[in-house]
Amino acid sequence: MLKNVIVPTLGLDMESATIQQWLKREGDWVEKDEPLLLVETDKASTEILAPATGRLRQIVYPEGATVPVTRTIALIETAEAPHLRLPLGEGRGEGLSPFPPEEKRGEGLPSLPSAETWSGPAPDLPAVRSRAPEPSPADHAGLLRASPAARRLAREMGIDLSLVVGTGPRGRIQGEDVRRFAEKTKPVTGQAAASAGLTPEAAPVPIADRLPAHSGLPGRLVPLSRKRRLTAERMALSARSVARLVLNMEVDVAELVRLRGRLQPEYQAQGIRLSYDAILTKAVGTALAEHPYLNARWTEQGIYLTEPVNVGVAVALEDGLVVPVIHEANRKTLAETAAELNRLLEKARQDRLTMDEITGGTFTITNLGMFGVDSFIPIVNPPETAILGVGRIAEKPVGRDGQIVLRPTMALTLSVDHRVVDGAPAARFMQRVKQLLEDPYRLA
Repeated sequence: MLKNVIVPTLGLDMESATIQQWLKREGDWVEKDEPLLLVETDKASTEILAPATGRLRQIVYPEGATVPVTRTIALIETAEAPHLRLPLGEGRGEGLSPFPPEEKRGEGLPSLPSAETWSGPAPDLPAVRSRAPEPSPADHAGLLRASPAARRLAREMGIDLSLVVGTGPRGRIQGEDVRRFAEKTKPVTGQAAASAGLTPEAAPVPIADRLPAHSGLPGRLVPLSRKRRLTAERMALSARSVARLVLNMEVDVAELVRLRGRLQPEYQAQGIRLSYDAILTKAVGTALAEHPYLNARWTEQGIYLTEPVNVGVAVALEDGLVVPVIHEANRKTLAETAAELNRLLEKARQDRLTMDEITGGTFTITNLGMFGVDSFIPIVNPPETAILGVGRIAEKPVGRDGQIVLRPTMALTLSVDHRVVDGAPAARFMQRVKQLLEDPYRLA
C-alpha cells in the first residue's frame, strides 16, 4: 500500500507552502512521525512528519516548489505490501495515472489525489520528473549542508549553493554566508567564467543585472522573503485600519535588576537563562489578566474578549521578524516562562518554529533595548489590540527624598487600537505593568 504525504493545513489562512528541504531521499526507510521534510509558510518554517512507517517510494515535488495545501508531495510504501518495493525508476503501472486530467496552478506540476491512501501498483511519475529540476549530486548525496534560510536566500538571489563556503557547524552554510558570497561576487561571463571553472549558466549574476534600474539610480534589488512580505502586508494593514493611541511611561527598574541578579545563579543551575524579556512577559501576562480589554480584538460585531492570555515576543532573524508566543502567560511561573522563552528563541534562530508556536498571540512585546534604543513607537499587529515597546535600561537622575540620585530606568511605549481601548484603561494597564516591574518580587 502506498501512503500519501500531503501538505497539511497549518492555519486557517494558509493556502500553500514552499518545500525548503527534504530530510530523506527516495529509497530511504522512514518511521512514522519522523521528520520527513521542512516546509515554509507565510509565517514560519515547520517540519512535516511521516504519516506512516515504510520506504520513501517517490518524491513528487522538489525543494523550492510551492505546493497548495492537501496536495500530495510524496509516496511512502508501507510494509503491508512488500511486493511493491520496486527498484526506483521502474514504472510498473502502465495505464494507471494518479493525476487528474488537468494541471493545477502553482509550479505547473500535476497533483496526486488527496485521498488518505493509494492501493495498487506503485505509479511512475514521468510528468513530474520531466518538470522537476534535478538536485545537484552533492545535495542529493546529503553532502551539501545548508540551513533552510540559506537555501531560501540562494534560490531568491540565483546563487549556486555549491559555490558557497559554509562557516556554520561542520561547514553548514548559513544565511550570512550566502549574503557574503552575493556581495563579493560580480558577474562572470565568457572567458572569465571559463577561467573560474564556471559555465555562463552557473556563474552567479546579481539580481540588479537581471532587472531594470529603479529611478535611474545604480544599486541592487533585494528580493522579498516570505517573512518580509508578510510583515510588510500586516504593518500596512495596521496603518490603514488601526486607530492608534500611544502612551509613554518611565519605570524605575532598580529592584528588577537586583532581582534578576539574585535569581540568575539559581536559574542557571537549572539550565535556564533569566532574561529581562521573560520578566516582562510574566508582568504583562499578569496585567493582561486583570485588564481584559488590552487582550481583546476588534470585530464588526463587537469587541471580542479573548480568554487565553498569549503573549508574543518579537524576534529579529536574518530574513525578517517572527513572533513566538508564550501561551497562557498569566498562568506560568517566572521559571516556566523563562524556560519556554529560551526554547522558543532557540527554535526561532534555527528557523524551526511550528505553526502552533507562532499563532494565537493576543498581545506582543517588542524590545529594542539591546540595541541602545531609548524608546520607540511600535505598530500594533492586527488583529491584536496592543503592543508594548521596550527601550534600554539606562541610569538617569531622579528625585528621591529631596535628593537627586542615579537610578536605572526603562522606557515603555504602549500602542493600542483606540477603537477597542480608550486612554484611561490603557493608562491603568501601564500603571499595573509599572507596579509589577518596580516591585518584581511578587512575580518570582
